[in-house]
Amino acid sequence: MLVAVVVLSACSSSSSPAARSSSTPPAPGLNCRLPVTWAVQNGSSLDTKAGFVTFPGQTLREDPAAPARSTFYDRGLAKWLPTWRSSVSPDGRRYAYSEGNAYVGTEGKLHVVDVATGVDRVIYRSSRVYGVIDFAAEGIYLTGAVPEGYPIGLWLEDPRGGTPRLISSSVVSPAVGGGYAWGLDFNSADPSPGPGGIEGPKNRILRYDLRSGVATPWFYRPGASLYVLGFDSRGEPFVTADFVPSPADVNGHDSVEVWLITSGTSATEVFEGSSIPVPRLAAVDRYGVWFDGSYLHDSRVWLYANGSMQQVAAVSVDYFAVAGGCIP
Repeated sequence: MLVAVVVLSACSSSSSPAARSSSTPPAPGLNCRLPVTWAVQNGSSLDTKAGFVTFPGQTLREDPAAPARSTFYDRGLAKWLPTWRSSVSPDGRRYAYSEGNAYVGTEGKLHVVDVATGVDRVIYRSSRVYGVIDFAAEGIYLTGAVPEGYPIGLWLEDPRGGTPRLISSSVVSPAVGGGYAWGLDFNSADPSPGPGGIEGPKNRILRYDLRSGVATPWFYRPGASLYVLGFDSRGEPFVTADFVPSPADVNGHDSVEVWLITSGTSATEVFEGSSIPVPRLAAVDRYGVWFDGSYLHDSRVWLYANGSMQQVAAVSVDYFAVAGGCIP
């Protein structure tokens, strides 16, 4: 039996920071269970919880059968997994994870786990520590973990093991979708680049050919720091543009935009508002693209469908996150 019933607040676009939202429901007849996770303060520690938000009604119910550290709900096998959806194979039968610490120089290992049996195999080990980007039909895409800053490089690993194939040694913070890789870059033509941490700002997105590694400039936003959030059902990337005020502007506030990039010359802004919380692309399903805030005490759920981004629920719990597509 499910427990911990909480009624969430369903918000119209007038109360959402999404400036380009529709006031009508983005997915008429939304009737499903959305897998989610959250945390509850227990003394000095946080206990993780997992369950479902039901639509309509926006009711949160805990699933007491979910194990600790649940992150993603594998709908095909009806199991909670301790990994992000991008690390799960397309058929839901396996997931990959990496082991090692680039900061202290420990050995890197790549694991593949059979979901049904729980059998965990180390398929590759190396002095290099890798991070898993995507478990795709053609294999497991990896990037090189670094002690600080953006991960660099892109490799493809056979789930059966072997040496990963190098695709690009220079791609920065890679993502894979739509048959291409995507990475961050800096366009020096920016007349007023924003602050960018230890590595400087990244104001341009490059698209990489997965066979040759050749890069093509694809999206540029002056003054912003860009990040690829993920992809829609057609493989088109969503990109967040973060604008950070200069240190001299003591009263300034971060602002954020989310863009859907449909070609190298065409993009649509689908969200604009405060950068807290920054929308995180969490799932893609028949209803559209689900985003969450994944932020302490201010956790929201948005759905992008039919060209509109609308906030559909909000809950005041710690570290609330969407954990998979909505189940009819």
